[in-house]
Amino acid sequence: METKTINAAKKDFITLINGLFSVQELKGKEFGLVVSKNIEILREALKDLEEAGKPTEEFMKLATEVNAIAEANEEGAKEKIQQMEKDNQELVDARRTQMDALTESMKEEINIELNIIPEDLLPQDITAKQINQIIKITE
Repeated sequence: METKTINAAKKDFITLINGLFSVQELKGKEFGLVVSKNIEILREALKDLEEAGKPTEEFMKLATEVNAIAEANEEGAKEKIQQMEKDNQELVDARRTQMDALTESMKEEINIELNIIPEDLLPQDITAKQINQIIKITE
């Protein structure tokens, strides 16, 4: 299996892994193997982003409560949500800071060695949209 080292921002690799997820249901043993191996390589390389983006339990509890109020669509829901955010300002600010740091780390450039998908391995029923999402590793 031919490989290629790609230098790109972490956010570009996130786009690529999402593209690989979008084609993982397509048929073809060799194609499936290359896709699966690349997904694993990318997961490993990007696991720091996943960890950095995990919200705290306290924030998740607040978000669940806010979502319940928003979905109920009751009168005064907007005001209730604003008050909850104000009452939990420290928690909200910490999450914003966390997300800002995550956004910054997504700009970081890294090198990842990935398996090339030869054009002749591409399934017949792959769409142009799907190809565009994995074009960086297609030759």
